Amino acid sequence: MPRRPRRAILSVMNADLLAEALKLSPSDRLQLIEALWDTLSEEDIPVTPEERALLDERLADLEKNPDAQSPWPEVKARLEQRRR
Repeated sequence: MPRRPRRAILSVMNADLLAEALKLSPSDRLQLIEALWDTLSEEDIPVTPEERALLDERLADLEKNPDAQSPWPEVKARLEQRRR
């Protein structure tokens, strides 16, 4: 999902609250993000028709070719190897 410009966020959100949040350390901001994220339900997160089509396509591929997929730990290990 594309990021909205900060101006758009400010029009919805209290500027003072944002200013206080930006004073937090990166670690504390991450904890705040996680806490806010945990308050959302599936219905709160919009999915565009294009995203839904892509998800459906990937699910169909998974069901059609289950052995062609890689588990997350394996993918993560490959990505970490590339970074070295």
